[in-house]
Amino acid sequence: MAFASKKNTKLPGPRFPGDGPRLVTPTRNAALSVTRFAPSNVEDGLIAGMPADDAHVILFQLRAHPAHDFWVDGKYTPAESAPRATLSIFDLGEEPHGRLTHAVDTLMFHIPKLALDEIAEDAGARPISTLTAPDGWRTHDPIVSRLQDYILDALAAPGQSARLLQDHVMLGLAAHFAQAYGGMAKSVLRQGGLAPWQESRAKEFIAANLSKSISLQDIADKCGLSLAHFSRAFKTSVGTTPHNWLQIRRIALAKDLLLASQRDLAAIALDCGFADQSHFTRTFSRSNGEGPGAWRRARQS
Repeated sequence: MAFASKKNTKLPGPRFPGDGPRLVTPTRNAALSVTRFAPSNVEDGLIAGMPADDAHVILFQLRAHPAHDFWVDGKYTPAESAPRATLSIFDLGEEPHGRLTHAVDTLMFHIPKLALDEIAEDAGARPISTLTAPDGWRTHDPIVSRLQDYILDALAAPGQSARLLQDHVMLGLAAHFAQAYGGMAKSVLRQGGLAPWQESRAKEFIAANLSKSISLQDIADKCGLSLAHFSRAFKTSVGTTPHNWLQIRRIALAKDLLLASQRDLAAIALDCGFADQSHFTRTFSRSNGEGPGAWRRARQS
């Protein structure tokens, strides 16, 4: 997702792609993403906007944002003040942009309409024509509020974020947006698990790629399913999410390596797909009640 901004006093201003970190979750035909927008030196007026796109942008305020000048589809539409932890939604086809004169700190979710179509299709729901924030700039969203710390941590260290967990969060948020702001009925979500061959193929693919960063879409493709359908069906069949099953397999492999050699923990962590030794130790300790070093010493003494 590219965010564009330029100091100026005239609108529309030139647009430049943003270079901040972002989380991206691919779907069959599109990609969900989120980035953090916190420009500095906005006191003189920063013209900010995003290129026209067949998508929605959801702005979640990490700090209160005063009222400011705003334009939608070329029409002046002043933005009211937005309290912290509120969101607003805009259709990028209308090229929304504004003049910022106060500090801004915003999570920006880029939700392509193709991705919404996939979510609605998988849910057996009608296509979602648009997303609308019921209270404008002051729409409270407790779901995003509860997940903001995870998102901020993942954006701060994108290489440390567990890929499958990241995909689950992004897909879950997109489904939440579709339900809360697009009118998709929760009651029509389809149930049902994977076919035996699909479950086997998914597990084999995960097990063969324990040391790699694979996405939910990669696994769903192996089963011939959409992202949302696969995620629900895997949990129905296996009893846990693909991310949790991946972590279970990584821990099992780590135990085999711990017992079979005296290799250092950092090397074993990388072989098993953990970001680093610290990540390996935290995950191992949560599931076994002790760290990998202590676990190995107790069994090799």
